[in-house]
Amino acid sequence: MMHEIRRIRADEGPRLRALRLHALADAPMAFSSTLSREQVCSDDVWRERAAGSSNGCDRATFVAEDGKRWVGMATGLAHPDGSKSAAASLVAMFVDGTARRAGVGAALVQAVSAWARACGSQRLSLWVSVGNDAAVALYRHCGFRPTGMTKPLPHAPTHMESEMMRDLG
Repeated sequence: MMHEIRRIRADEGPRLRALRLHALADAPMAFSSTLSREQVCSDDVWRERAAGSSNGCDRATFVAEDGKRWVGMATGLAHPDGSKSAAASLVAMFVDGTARRAGVGAALVQAVSAWARACGSQRLSLWVSVGNDAAVALYRHCGFRPTGMTKPLPHAPTHMESEMMRDLG
């Protein structure tokens, strides 16, 4: 099945909420947020997230569609730490179990990489849960390499994440 990868539209806050909550329920240790934290976000928060990610270079969310159903998402942040560094970040990466191993993850990474490059970033970084071997393999396939940096997952401090980075040159 061919999946369409596209940038989210400003009016798709409710669909973004549904997929994000599904992702948090499906893989709670893969994200720095939690299902309970995001379930209580107002509709206005989801509308702003979609609208703010639909254009420009501050942030971008890309979705993977299987017909009319969303089966994946990934977000790029231009300067996640508030600096004007040359590295953008890949966050909120998720592919539904029904679409894994079909190229969706790589296509989402490519979409975020192309956006970051077009917006002037020289590198793309991400944090991946230690032990998530499938995700690490995907990211290595997409050109990411470990930086050696690690940190605890905010909501589960005994669980570690490791940083990976790729050049966009």
